[in-house]
Amino acid sequence: MSTKTGHLEWFRTASPYIYAHRQKTFVIMLDQAALCREAMIGICGDLTLLHALGVRLILVHGNPGDVQVDTAANAQRLPLTTARFAQYLQETSTATQNLMAQLSSGSTQAITRPSDLVALSGNFIRARPLGVIDGIDQQQAGTVRSVNATAINQALDNQALVIIPPVGYSLSGESFGLDATILAQAVASSIEADKLIYFIDAKGLEDETGQVLSEITSGELSPSDWPSLASTLMAAKQAIDHGTKRCHLVSYQHDGALLEELFTREGCGTQIVSQKSSSLRPAMPNDISGILRLVEPLEATGALVKRSRELIESELDNFWVVEHEHTIIACAALYAFDTSGEVACMATDPTYRDENHGEALLNALIRSAKQQHLSEVFVLTTQAAHWFLERGFISAPVTSLPKTKQKLYNWQRNAKVYTRAVV
Repeated sequence: MSTKTGHLEWFRTASPYIYAHRQKTFVIMLDQAALCREAMIGICGDLTLLHALGVRLILVHGNPGDVQVDTAANAQRLPLTTARFAQYLQETSTATQNLMAQLSSGSTQAITRPSDLVALSGNFIRARPLGVIDGIDQQQAGTVRSVNATAINQALDNQALVIIPPVGYSLSGESFGLDATILAQAVASSIEADKLIYFIDAKGLEDETGQVLSEITSGELSPSDWPSLASTLMAAKQAIDHGTKRCHLVSYQHDGALLEELFTREGCGTQIVSQKSSSLRPAMPNDISGILRLVEPLEATGALVKRSRELIESELDNFWVVEHEHTIIACAALYAFDTSGEVACMATDPTYRDENHGEALLNALIRSAKQQHLSEVFVLTTQAAHWFLERGFISAPVTSLPKTKQKLYNWQRNAKVYTRAVV
């Protein structure tokens, strides 16, 4: 595939996400490490692009300097004295100005004129003193008291990108340094953000085998399992509990991680959700009736090859299903042929066709093919060609099929053949 074709395919694949994210509100959090110049340039370029695509953006940032405010229960903290707070304010102000300057410069790819994006900041955060902890007065360290969601939304309605530094103001006219991780959560909860995105050092949350978890529910998430990210994960859980739809963890060290997470099927980080409304799993014997209920109407129209109950039962190890509230709402199968695999019997209950269950099943089959060391997958379809083309398949001749499959090809049915490499 040429570079030009690859770009076109990426754009086509991304288009559903472009529509889905338009006019949604995202809170982005950059911590101390993510504010380094190397990371900030790329991230700001990506934020400029998101803004151009109609995403409502709030950028919460930490302090890039040595003086940090950490309100975690087990934090080793020093009081934020007057002298240290003066340094903190200077460093924080510099970070805000650097972000504004970088956002004003436009895309890092220099494919458009300089950005006309308007970034603004203000006294959106009311704060109160953190007080005395373990007998020590924390002085100018504070905690969020309230967020002026109305003012923030008005700025977003006027197409501004809102920058919120880790500083809050009290009714008595004092200023306080804030924990940026907690601040981002408070902002996301107050404005009922669609997404809260934390830039972190790692690629995402890794399981015991070192694989990045693409998704985990708030209920499954135990912050103590990832001690270095415990405070971030606790904030993410709290945001989810307070109505934020999704939280994402992406790496600031991975150039383009934000775009990859938001505009590709696979993503590149970890997504935290409130609950998995549906479960995707290998099929079991008591799923057969549910599978038949899905495929029989499609068999009647000729969209699927007819399969008897006995055949499905004998081939059940090839099937995956999506279960929703004890009902099978989608299914698919993968049949291995030497170095390739056939994607077959894909069906979704019409009530749930707008919920991407077919895509989730396809991804599961691709992962299964990879585990079986298959080099490609193929599909024979009479009515779903465009769906597969949009997901990376390309047209192929019947002669590209495995020999055993070629012998079984039904020329009267005349199904089209599409293939996709397993990478």
